[in-house]
Amino acid sequence: MTASPHPAVHALRSAVPASGVAAVTAFLLLVGLTTALDGEAQQYAGNLGVLLFAGAAVAGCARASRRSRGRTRQGWAALAVAAASWGLGQVVWTVLEALGITTPFPSWADIGYLGFPTAALVGFALLSPNSGGLATSRRVLDALTIGCGLGLVAWFTVVTSVAENRPLADTAVALAYPIADVVLCTVTVLTLAQTREKPLLWTLLGLSMAGMTTSDVMFSYATADGTYLTGSPVDWGWWAAFLLLGTAGSLITGARQTPRPPVRPTVARAGLLPYLPLGAAVVVASAQSASGRTLGPFAVGLISALVALVLIRQYATIRDNEALARTVQERENELHDLAFHDGLTGLANRALFLDRLGHALDLSARDQRPVSVVFLDLDGFKSVNDSLGHAMGDALLVRVAERLRGRVRAADTLARLGGDEFAVLVEQGPLDGHDATTVARSLLEAFAAPFQIDGRTVTVSASIGVATEEPGADPPGPEQAATLLHRADVAMYAVKDAGRGGGVLVHSPSLGRGNRRDGHALHRAFADALDQGLVRPVFQPVVDPATGRIGALEALARWTHEGVEVPPTTFVPLAARAGLSEHLTRLMLEQSCAQLAQWSRALGHRRLRVAVNVDPTELTDAAMPARVAELFARHDLAPGQLALEITESTMTYRPETALDVLNDLRAVGVRLALDDFGTGYSTLARLSSTPVDTVKIDRYFVADIDHDAQRKRFLVGLFELTRHLGLRTVAEGVERPGQLQELCRVGCDLVQGHLIGRPASAEELTPVVLAEQPVIDTDLLGRVG
Repeated sequence: MTASPHPAVHALRSAVPASGVAAVTAFLLLVGLTTALDGEAQQYAGNLGVLLFAGAAVAGCARASRRSRGRTRQGWAALAVAAASWGLGQVVWTVLEALGITTPFPSWADIGYLGFPTAALVGFALLSPNSGGLATSRRVLDALTIGCGLGLVAWFTVVTSVAENRPLADTAVALAYPIADVVLCTVTVLTLAQTREKPLLWTLLGLSMAGMTTSDVMFSYATADGTYLTGSPVDWGWWAAFLLLGTAGSLITGARQTPRPPVRPTVARAGLLPYLPLGAAVVVASAQSASGRTLGPFAVGLISALVALVLIRQYATIRDNEALARTVQERENELHDLAFHDGLTGLANRALFLDRLGHALDLSARDQRPVSVVFLDLDGFKSVNDSLGHAMGDALLVRVAERLRGRVRAADTLARLGGDEFAVLVEQGPLDGHDATTVARSLLEAFAAPFQIDGRTVTVSASIGVATEEPGADPPGPEQAATLLHRADVAMYAVKDAGRGGGVLVHSPSLGRGNRRDGHALHRAFADALDQGLVRPVFQPVVDPATGRIGALEALARWTHEGVEVPPTTFVPLAARAGLSEHLTRLMLEQSCAQLAQWSRALGHRRLRVAVNVDPTELTDAAMPARVAELFARHDLAPGQLALEITESTMTYRPETALDVLNDLRAVGVRLALDDFGTGYSTLARLSSTPVDTVKIDRYFVADIDHDAQRKRFLVGLFELTRHLGLRTVAEGVERPGQLQELCRVGCDLVQGHLIGRPASAEELTPVVLAEQPVIDTDLLGRVG
């Protein structure tokens, strides 16, 4: 039984095709043959060998052209023409040598030889990755600038002395070869440096042009001195150039490749490269002029070409910047529209609704007028979706939105919050008599008649909850809008729990989901639970979709009261109203850090991270960074192990103070994650100035990514934005394999949701955490990868 090759051997075999080995073998054979021969035999061997190598390059490029499409197909065809043109020149050269004309330079053969760089430049421009705008044109212009700059330097420093007794035309032809080669080499270098795409292919092309440059320079000097011999080491660069070109063509297999996530563009430091030879040319030309020496027609022509190239390059840059500015503006407008409107119904989404609700509450405190939320959920929608399919369900939601839109005033905000949930923001004026209860009953009447969709009759009803915020009832703050929406949600669920098949209920202070409690008693019970440590964290895995392994854990507060688990949507707003948010945050931080330290000691490393949610009001406390630093020291945590998740409303609540506290937290080694990204109106404007390193995409944007093209397009743009800002992304609410697959395709860094892992106690998660094994099902991970 033979041992399987090492993985490195497999990688080498896949990177270097068989044609590469054949090329090296052929090169060494020809070098050995021409070294052993001399005279006419050496000439014949050299001429025949380079013709065969040029023919191999033509065949390799032509085959690559047949296996490609579009611009790439044309690019390889141009390279095949370039190699064929050089081969024709070599045929003329061989004939001239056979007639006894030694070193015929310049000659008719140079027409074919000089056709090579012209066609090759076209080929490289077509093969160059299309980076958008005028990137490819700029690379070609930069290459031409470098070639002319170096040619001018060479003219003044070296060529002038060598070409003193030669005709200008002969010198121009001799100098044209290295200048053209420098241009081709520069295109490959700039392409590789600025795009980092297909590095092996462009490395081979660059080495090919380097070999061509070496032989052309040596040939120019050898012919000037009258010492050139066919088959000598001067030719070796040409041989290598065509063998490398043919090998590069063999890399094109025509196989379809699995699409990969978009790669972050490389910062193009190579963009400064053209200015170095340009500066050198200016210095040398100035020195020549200052010394009183005439520049001559050839130097004047090169200087004129340089000036023209620089002007064209600047014009191209201006055009590219204008196009980029337009693209950025269009993308920003598109992202803004997608971020704040529902892609299916065109209504406002949760983000825009909460923003307008917050603004209405601010005006309410000033104008002393009530603000109401009408929360509506369809009854029977799930059966429509399950029996008739998602397409019918989507069509029903569109028709529902149309009816609801006709039942509200232009001043009211109608939104689809997600799934089959809708909400209306009602701002009641002092004299208009337009209250939320009236709106709710009108909305309920919209479902009296069945819906006709694609020839089918569909009947659904609605459960509606109403909550009103009277002026001065609650202190203003970032959670006020979420609290009011939650109260309307509670009232809506009470209608559903009553099983009446639709109806309207106004929220009252003692109303809970399915039961009634005294509000003050609940406050006291929660405060006692905090004092006794009965509010405990559970942890939900945050997983790297590429490996399936846990990358972090999010700590979530859980409280059980009278044998019933109280949902966080109830006790978190309760803590805010009762002034217990700081107590809750401290308890969660202490317990989470203690558990993280315990896991870290058992693992033997400190790479595991835990994220804890922080109330926005906490970030106005300048002493918080010192308390967190003390936690790090007491539990022996490493910088970066603790992450604090903040909501976008954080930056609207005393933003200057919050920003200072966030920066201080970063300084003590805390990671900062922006939670529920997309649910705040000023997200895009503030993202670049907020010192966060992670963005958590709200589940609303993930819910329909596997069957909503517009939602997927929004996320693609969102991930591009975060990658450009150097931020990691976490997608929340992953519940289906289709969502996970699409998130992997668009390049999401981490995922979280019930498909990945439900929240569990530390005791339940400890074996999983210590095993350090993938937590995503192996079959699912394989399908996603």
